[in-house]
Amino acid sequence: MPKHIKKGVKLEHHLLKGILPALEEIAGIKGVKKVIPGRIYASDSRGFEIKVTRETHAGLKLVAKSDGSVQEVFLVVDKADRERVKMEIEKIMG
Repeated sequence: MPKHIKKGVKLEHHLLKGILPALEEIAGIKGVKKVIPGRIYASDSRGFEIKVTRETHAGLKLVAKSDGSVQEVFLVVDKADRERVKMEIEKIMG
């Protein structure tokens, strides 16, 4: 396994504070092949939240919010598993 991947999460770029445990749990969902954190943007968000925003060509796009920042997260998921993975994420994030 490449050195910049830990427990299924690509760690080549920065992560929001407190997001790594949630991403590792998402990476453990059956059908999730890769978790790729993306850009971080400033926002006026409060608290912590991760939700699925849409399907992409390769899988799903998530948005993670943590005090004052928003980060895109991309999942590589086969088309047949996407709905189940989406439901699992919603259940994890409660």
